[in-house]
Amino acid sequence: MASSSSSSSSSSRSPKEIIVWLQEQRRRPDRQSAQTVEYGTFLLEKGYLSKLGDDLWATLEQIGIAALDVGDWELAELCLARLNTRFPKSTRVAALQGMLYEARGQLTRALHYYEELIAKSQGADIMLSKRRIAVLKSLDSPSAYAQTLPALETHLETYYSDPEAWQELASLYAELGQYAKSAAALEELMLLVPQNGFFVLRYAETQYTAGEYATAYKGFLRVLDMGGMLEKGQRGEGEADRGPEVRAAWGLKAVSRRAGQECMQGHHHLTDVPSSPALADDQEAEGKSQEANVVFGHDQGRVTG
Repeated sequence: MASSSSSSSSSSRSPKEIIVWLQEQRRRPDRQSAQTVEYGTFLLEKGYLSKLGDDLWATLEQIGIAALDVGDWELAELCLARLNTRFPKSTRVAALQGMLYEARGQLTRALHYYEELIAKSQGADIMLSKRRIAVLKSLDSPSAYAQTLPALETHLETYYSDPEAWQELASLYAELGQYAKSAAALEELMLLVPQNGFFVLRYAETQYTAGEYATAYKGFLRVLDMGGMLEKGQRGEGEADRGPEVRAAWGLKAVSRRAGQECMQGHHHLTDVPSSPALADDQEAEGKSQEANVVFGHDQGRVTG
């Protein structure tokens, strides 16, 4: 565990304020692990955790995961031991033990551990399944992709509505150059989360990379439509253009440029790509690109942002 001197900087907050901060942090996507470990160590050393009641266990899990992030194995083991005492048959606590193996670099041990737990639960635990997939991908082995892909596909057969798994599947296929399969995975993702403009943008960029320029063009237009950039006056004055809309605008320019090159070379299969109403003012588009610091590069037909 971190030394008692690490808790000195926590003295600026009262124990109640620290507890409230930890509770609020559990609802946020960023873990702020170093701060969580510092506050958790302070509460443990001062004996305040015993006053949390039922909230004790969620706090111990939070501190334990943060300790894994920063490599404080002693603190992680302490939290894990207390959780195991209270929940000896919990797969959620068991997953924390596997994560400890992962953090220490004991990937083979972690993989066997997860597989044993999955077998005992008859494959009915999504957290264990996702941790197993994470370990498979992390293995330094030529067969890592060959093992990860079927594991992801099997996972999605059981947990179809897991958007993170569809994202991971799309990424793996893209890394292998299988862009049609990557796009198919992204289509499933867009069905699950249709309001997410970043997923639509990723789909359009994947189609561009695959050479499906007409489909990519429609995807980029959809992103702009979702962001309200196709209707004048819909965006508030002074609102900074950022996020998927600016990348989609440059995607349209990339598709239009590619279409022109193909037509000049005598390939007429891109004539269904129209000119973009959203890019009528090139200077405005350039300004949006600089403001968002977005770079669209070209490398053998690929687009990177």
